[in-house]
Amino acid sequence: MKFDVVIIGGGSSGYVAGSVLARHGKNVLVVEKEKFGGVCVRSGCVPSIFLYDVSFSLSRSSEIGNYKGLTIDVGARDIFASRNTLIEYLSDAGQKLVENAGGTTLIGEARVKGSVVEVNGKEIEYDNMIIASGSSPLLPRIKGVEGGITEDQAVNLDYVPKEMVVVGGGFAGVEIAQFFARLGSSVSLVTRGRILQEMSEEARKIILDSLEWDGVTVKENCEPVYQDGKLLKTTCGEFRGEVVYATGRRPNIPEDVSSVGVKVNCNGIVVDRYMRTSNPRIWAVGDVVDKERKVAHSAMMEGIVASLSILGQPVEVDYSVVPQVIYTDPQVAVVGNRRNVVKFSTFPLSASTRAIIHGIREGYVRLGFDEKDRICFGEVVSHYSEEIINIVSIAIKAGMRAKDLALVPFVHPSISESVSNTAKALFNLDVDVFKDKNGT
Repeated sequence: MKFDVVIIGGGSSGYVAGSVLARHGKNVLVVEKEKFGGVCVRSGCVPSIFLYDVSFSLSRSSEIGNYKGLTIDVGARDIFASRNTLIEYLSDAGQKLVENAGGTTLIGEARVKGSVVEVNGKEIEYDNMIIASGSSPLLPRIKGVEGGITEDQAVNLDYVPKEMVVVGGGFAGVEIAQFFARLGSSVSLVTRGRILQEMSEEARKIILDSLEWDGVTVKENCEPVYQDGKLLKTTCGEFRGEVVYATGRRPNIPEDVSSVGVKVNCNGIVVDRYMRTSNPRIWAVGDVVDKERKVAHSAMMEGIVASLSILGQPVEVDYSVVPQVIYTDPQVAVVGNRRNVVKFSTFPLSASTRAIIHGIREGYVRLGFDEKDRICFGEVVSHYSEEIINIVSIAIKAGMRAKDLALVPFVHPSISESVSNTAKALFNLDVDVFKDKNGT
């Protein structure tokens, strides 16, 4: 059996690559070890954002109702069953999309054996290969760690623990802590450094205040020592509960891949800007790649880039416009390169007419501009960050200058109008913001 392209992994990057190549006439096989969907659908974006939506509705609906003169009574019912149904639907959809495009799918573990891939005891030849095997949670090296659960398992729990200890102050750790606190757990968040240490101090302060409001006990600069069942001992005391480790991820590098000349390091498979590995017949995409921002939308873009390269239409990956979103309340999103910023401008959501109407006014839009007055960075703290940051990404990609953005007539009132208003602030045109007596 031989295929034009064999893809190892049916996650975000794998199903996208398989669908693109099949649509363009290639004989494609996508091999998935267990179920299609990968980290995003099965243990990342989908279950996490579902829990974000559920916990937000439970905690904020009454408040929004009171603001608008409504009586809203929200209670939990079968949230975990609903989450599971959603995961299975999207998992099946990924596989069916590849097949609908004309590709072939196969469930089984793929092993690289020189010029062939072995799946379920059968050897499959290929002209080109794409490795899209994803990543797995990375557990800390402490005694008793096997008594805890990973971030992947936490977002797939079918119950709300009475007590929970979350280890890790990155994106996943902070999200999980807030989800389960709002669902009813007594949560302690323990981190070796500071939570969200890549974010600005203002964003960190807002999230710390939000976590405190939800009852999360945050312990920064706290080192886990060892775990004894439901008891976690640390350098800043003992914590009891279901212990969740959100302490990073490692790439799932297929066995024997180095035997076919593919260069790897501790962070993943080394690729060029076209996602080609050191073997000219093999590409790699998604979390298995050596890169900084390992997110689903980056993986999907890489799947398209690798596919176009195989089709003889090479385009390069542009990581400068890959946004990241933390699904806390409020959400925090960033995109671009802060190091190139020579000046910032900020617009508070409390001055947004649409946010005032909606009743959720926390946060701000902040833009950074380089020495040529082009937008090069954005940070958004808001309930609407996931949508606003996409507009900022487009502006950065287009190389828009501050005055050009300031003069774009966004819909009024709208939340996205805040992006234009942030640029207006540089020219004293942000007339929705109250100024002090000195005009500042």
